[in-house]
Amino acid sequence: MKISRLKRLSWTVTSIALLLGSTVTFSGCSKEDGRIDQTEEGTKLDGTKLVLKVSGIDETQQTASVKGKASTNSTSLNGPKLLEFPEFDALIDIDNNVPFKAAQFTTKAAATSAHGARAAAMDNGITYRLFLFSQDGSQLVSSTQFTTGSQGAIDVTQGQTYKWVALSYNNGEDIPNINTGNTTIALPAGKDVLYATGEVAVPTGGVNVNVPINILFKHKFARLAVELNSMGMFANMTGAKVEIAGIKTATIDVGNGTLSSLISADQEIAFSSFTDIDPSYQDAKIAYVYTADPAAVSGGIKVNVSNLALKIDDNSTRQFSSTPANFTFNITPVLGNSHRLLVNLLESPLTVDGVRWARQNIYYQAGHNPYRFHHTYAHSNARNTYFSFKGLVPDRFGVNSDPCNEVYPKGVWRQASESDFRKLTGFLGIGGQSPTYGTSNGRGYFEYNASGTAAPYPNNKLHFNFNGGSTSFAVVNGLVQINLGNFGTRAEIWTGSSGIKIGGLLGLGAWYYHGEKGIFGNNSADLTANLLNISVIGIDLIETQMKNVRCVRN
Repeated sequence: MKISRLKRLSWTVTSIALLLGSTVTFSGCSKEDGRIDQTEEGTKLDGTKLVLKVSGIDETQQTASVKGKASTNSTSLNGPKLLEFPEFDALIDIDNNVPFKAAQFTTKAAATSAHGARAAAMDNGITYRLFLFSQDGSQLVSSTQFTTGSQGAIDVTQGQTYKWVALSYNNGEDIPNINTGNTTIALPAGKDVLYATGEVAVPTGGVNVNVPINILFKHKFARLAVELNSMGMFANMTGAKVEIAGIKTATIDVGNGTLSSLISADQEIAFSSFTDIDPSYQDAKIAYVYTADPAAVSGGIKVNVSNLALKIDDNSTRQFSSTPANFTFNITPVLGNSHRLLVNLLESPLTVDGVRWARQNIYYQAGHNPYRFHHTYAHSNARNTYFSFKGLVPDRFGVNSDPCNEVYPKGVWRQASESDFRKLTGFLGIGGQSPTYGTSNGRGYFEYNASGTAAPYPNNKLHFNFNGGSTSFAVVNGLVQINLGNFGTRAEIWTGSSGIKIGGLLGLGAWYYHGEKGIFGNNSADLTANLLNISVIGIDLIETQMKNVRCVRN
């Protein structure tokens, strides 16, 4: 199913100039002999030393050279794909739209370089090991572990040229040592392996020679950002079990950076490992896994989600079952690149005669994720639940809009049409479905038999509350003020369809669903045409009464 381009969060990217031709920065060097008079921090170290500075992680996306590999921009690789499951649905996608925190650079050389790179900051306290080799790489000279945020220095010999390699797991774990006879390390699974290498020549002359090395790490594996997004379920997440299959780890030769001996690294991602993309909300969370395999995985990389828990609008927890929903991502990872595996979770619909209905009415809440469906079957006469015909927001008249189309992710839902409602009401009493009348707190509702999951939703009946609608309105300072009537005694729900022609003008009336219990106990549900007032404000801005709106799937 092709869906229009999703609304996505965007992150500010800072372009930072780095010396890409060499990862060694000689800021403050004497032009004559290359000696360093002071370290970057301003304090000269005694003796001949390499002075280490970690600049961050290069997040520049590498261009894929093999057809079919993941793209290097933020657009979707294959287009969003809608998957349906019993308890909830999902719109999945693959792109490179991964959160990014820019590193800050102060070195003069970095600021004036003609090359540019996209570098992410590293936290303080990250361990890394600096391996120093002879220039030809045949002999290991030294191996020392350091911590980001603290200056590192290594004793060296003037007049020598060295090859250096830095290795980190981007956390506080120790990095194993190596020796000249065995320069390989079996890399642990689930780690962000960072690697950097370069060559440095130590000048001669003077007692104290300080040579800075600017370390810009690269991801050695492909980084897979797994995003769980519950904005389409209109709730914050409080728990989930997430498992991923199809990823691998490897053994690295520290001297030359080659990977070999790939083995399976399938894992469960602890829910605590997911971080909020926006710290103010818990409805979009991201966690990272890593794979050393640049080949397409047979059957795709699989993300399985179960035990999903949501905090819904009555402040209770909606707990889904342990039955996993299995999402398959067909991707050929690019080593060193970051790819987002997006799982947009969606509330499942209820189906009647082929039409897939939202379980409750839409309402508007300004700010974050503004278009939502009610979670429970409680009646509501809140002003933000009543819309004009073709209205986009509750306090303004319509301009040929569809609020259902705005529900995240955009384009999955649309406003129910006359023909959708005819599947319920029939035409002039012929056909359709028979509703069941009920009350809650003395207020009426209709329910229709439907197919779809019941628990943990209220039930699997298509439910229409008798919330009434406006009986009169006035425009005050550009906003529509209304008086409500029939709350608890009648259902009034706009369709998205115009219906009456007057004087040759098209669409000067609109259909709405009208449901109420008759005076003789019969259940009356049909579509009614409502004339539209266009005499003052024109045909593009239609003055109407305010009613509820129900959405259906595209």
